[in-house]
Parts: sequence; structure tokens; C-alpha cells
Amino acid sequence: MERKPAPPGFKWVFTRYRRVKNSDRVLDAHEYGYEAWAFLVRG
Repeated sequence: MERKPAPPGFKWVFTRYRRVKNSDRVLDAHEYGYEAWAFLVRG
């Protein structure tokens, strides 16, 4: 997975599972051909 450096004040967080907003559905990155989902978070 190619990614850019995180902007100042942010960091990358990687997780295999993620919940769909406003839903109880959980998505598995492996089912979509990814190792993990990547999110930018403050910190």
C-alpha cells in the first residue's frame, strides 16, 4: 500500500475491520483485497 506522509498533527492508523457509518455492518479489508484499512487521526 502506497501512502503519503501524514500531515503535521496527524498519524496513520491501520485496522483490518471497520464499521460502516450509521450501520451495524462491519467490513473486512481482506474481503476487498486489502491487508488493512488506513485512516488519518489527530495525534
